[in-house]
Amino acid sequence: MKKLIYLLLLIAVLPVVAKAAAKEKFLKGYYIDSLKNKVEGLIAFDGSDCQNFSFKKQLGEKSTVINVTKCSGFGIGPRVFEVIDDIDFVTLVRKRPITKAFAELIETGSVKLYKMSLELSSMDKTHKISSLALQTSGSSETGGLSSYLTKDRIYYYLKRTGENKYLRVETRKSKFKKQLQDYLKDRPEIAAKIAKNKDYSYNNIELIVHAYNEDTAPAPAN
Repeated sequence: MKKLIYLLLLIAVLPVVAKAAAKEKFLKGYYIDSLKNKVEGLIAFDGSDCQNFSFKKQLGEKSTVINVTKCSGFGIGPRVFEVIDDIDFVTLVRKRPITKAFAELIETGSVKLYKMSLELSSMDKTHKISSLALQTSGSSETGGLSSYLTKDRIYYYLKRTGENKYLRVETRKSKFKKQLQDYLKDRPEIAAKIAKNKDYSYNNIELIVHAYNEDTAPAPAN
């Protein structure tokens, strides 16, 4: 009986260990600490955990986990990540709130666009338990659900200059079109394209927001 329990625990833990090891790919970067100091070094961030990243000054040193509550943002090469707050993400059956999260800044301008990724099994206790149970069962029939629970999910958020609220972009076609038409209605030509042009879809949200910001950018001084 003890051997069986040990084996089940080992099966459950090994994927977690492998996942943790895969995260440790460090790249040159920096983060802004709670005192607004810029700390340069090496950062490992794979997008499965939107609230933590690993940091070390140089290779060979022990890494430190930096939590979203202790940092206002970080950068890896040209990529910039900021802290966004009071948002939610969606699973198959419900919305889940997040107080603070790291999200990549994709577009700047009148409307900022952020991209956040996470692994459901790392952010939600119910999904974590389900994922471990499926891994332990070893049944091939549960492969699809297990992949769903451990796959990194991507969510986009919009934030208008002067506002504090972040809007999660809907993925379903009908909801996306209505949502974006309403949000960008101050640019009728953009809203009209969202309504009629099939290329103006969720898959191209980054280009849509970029086009909107180009139209709203102030004209250069003569």
